[in-house]
Amino acid sequence: MKKIILACSLSILTMGSAYAANLKLAHELPTEHPVHNSLDWFAKQVRERTGDVRVKVYPNGQLGNETELLQMVQNGNIAFTKVSAAPLTAFAADYKLLSLPYLYRDRTQYDKVLLGPIGDKILESSKNSGFIGLAFLDAGSRSFYTGKPIKTPEDLKGMKIRVQNSSLAIDTIKALGATPVPLPYSELYSALQQGVVDGAENNIPSYYSSRHFEVKNVFSYDKHSMVPDVLVVSTQIWNSLSEKDRNTIREVAKETVKIQDENWKKYVDKSIQELQKNNVTFVESDIPKFQEAVKPVYEKFRKENPELVPLLDEIQAQ
Repeated sequence: MKKIILACSLSILTMGSAYAANLKLAHELPTEHPVHNSLDWFAKQVRERTGDVRVKVYPNGQLGNETELLQMVQNGNIAFTKVSAAPLTAFAADYKLLSLPYLYRDRTQYDKVLLGPIGDKILESSKNSGFIGLAFLDAGSRSFYTGKPIKTPEDLKGMKIRVQNSSLAIDTIKALGATPVPLPYSELYSALQQGVVDGAENNIPSYYSSRHFEVKNVFSYDKHSMVPDVLVVSTQIWNSLSEKDRNTIREVAKETVKIQDENWKKYVDKSIQELQKNNVTFVESDIPKFQEAVKPVYEKFRKENPELVPLLDEIQAQ
């Protein structure tokens, strides 16, 4: 009996060691995207600082789309992925707040919220859903790109706009007068090309790296939301690591935020220059009119999510 118990113990230890030795980090963005470069830096730093934790990065949706990768993280099939905060609302209610339109007055408030105690609370909120947030990565502001200028909400009326699979994203598009169409990001290029949707909303780097400008060449700066990306880790795999390795990985993840800020700014500048060469028209939208149009989104949110109202008030007071 003692031999059997010893064998089982060794098996468990070996399993934990295997997790620590070879971890997968997968995402669906192209290798030229700033998020990929930041995650590649993260992987290399984890290896250097832990000595025994190897993280291999799989870009370009090699292992699946964002939804599939998150499921793989939950199941412990891969260790890490990058996911927008928007779809995480289905797993942890606190993430809903981050998809509210015009949530922040400026970038200073954005940093204060996400890099402080409020951000840490939100990152931990998904622990029982199979994954833990390690860091928020800058994903800029989201604006509309279509085949015509979108200067006011009236310009969106009658249009079908692709959105992330998030109830708040859907409510926001409805409030602005368009029809929201949730679609996987990997299917968007063909959907734009075939007229399944009339436009979409995203940040400048994603608009450029996805080459969506080849199909819709008018980018309107309404900046309706600043939904961050989130680097998440499987709870199952996280618990298999030593406390020392977990602390090191958390430290690297926090430093990756700064690396991402730098990579993002450089890529935004490059993207704008290249988009201008490809005859993309940039439009300055009437932001106050958009802010006024989305007020019903907040009224509905407060009514349907009373448990999140104190945290919303705390964010707005920052």
